Amino acid sequence: MFNVNRICALLLIILLFSLIPIVNGQTTCADGEWLIDDICQTLDSSLSNGWHTVEPQGETRCAHDTDYRFWVRPGNDDILLYFQGGGGCWNQETCQRGSNFYKQSAGRNEAITYRNGIFDFDNPENPFADYTMIFAPSCTGDVYMGSEVVDYGNGVTVHHQGYDNLMSAVDFTLNYASEPESVFTAGCSAGSVGSAIAVPYLIDAYPDIPVTQLGDSLGLIFDTATDMQALWGTPDFYTETLSEFAPDLSEFTQDDYYIGLAQAYPEYRFAQFNYQFDNVQQRYFAIGAGNPREFVGEGLANSLQTIDNATDNFSYYLADGISHCILPTADFYRRTEDGISARDWITAVANGEVVESVD
Repeated sequence: MFNVNRICALLLIILLFSLIPIVNGQTTCADGEWLIDDICQTLDSSLSNGWHTVEPQGETRCAHDTDYRFWVRPGNDDILLYFQGGGGCWNQETCQRGSNFYKQSAGRNEAITYRNGIFDFDNPENPFADYTMIFAPSCTGDVYMGSEVVDYGNGVTVHHQGYDNLMSAVDFTLNYASEPESVFTAGCSAGSVGSAIAVPYLIDAYPDIPVTQLGDSLGLIFDTATDMQALWGTPDFYTETLSEFAPDLSEFTQDDYYIGLAQAYPEYRFAQFNYQFDNVQQRYFAIGAGNPREFVGEGLANSLQTIDNATDNFSYYLADGISHCILPTADFYRRTEDGISARDWITAVANGEVVESVD
């Protein structure tokens, strides 16, 4: 016997989805709408508790021309824009499909799988449990800086469109939270670069609101001058304020970028957390080094001290050990150096407080 109500509901769903245009395999929503949980809707609509999937429009893609998505978890008026780690690639060998050098897609439920560190929402010691969170995944191998499809030859083609993906998450944040109490942007590994690229846009968009940034575990990246436009087609992402202080993209180093960032926005706080002998950074940045552990240990110390010496509003926490990333791990609650809790230190950074470097 037919269930008339069930059949009618199914027909209604089919009708609704038939009204949503599809372009190049991606759903396109009307101006002012976002595709959230497979439904085009304005941000005036209230979202229930828990994670919601956002599939942005425009040029966003993952490495092998698959859909990009990020997630939002409603909370209070404090915003945490988090960029996921995911490695990087730069040639035919490292960029091929299946390479373990970089993450290549954005799965359907990635944010939901994060349960530790700042994502342990049931932990009473979590200072960010009630924040509104936007979780942006990595999937392009360009540490959120690329905006070009690169053909490396031999069938290896990569959509290095991390910057486009990053800006979609920034745009969503600005539309979703028009008047937040505070904004904290952070990221693990490749995401640490993403947070540093995103923060000037957030500062300029929220001129009267506290905005802070923390890069977690990628202090050695771009330790030598690199032509970013030749590498991944990196666009000129400098804001009008930052452009006066920032390094030339053809000779980009992270040290110079952080120094320029801090000098361009002297009233704001910027920070980094690193493990002194980070084993992931040993793999990427100590290739060919006689002693990778020593190379990374000395390199991180020199980089962090260089930025710290040239600025008044940058701080760092250099922890003992070989781990990689603290924000999404239980070590966020356990780590202490010189009697200073990493959790308390990072919380103070997020609150815009002046904190001393921990070395």
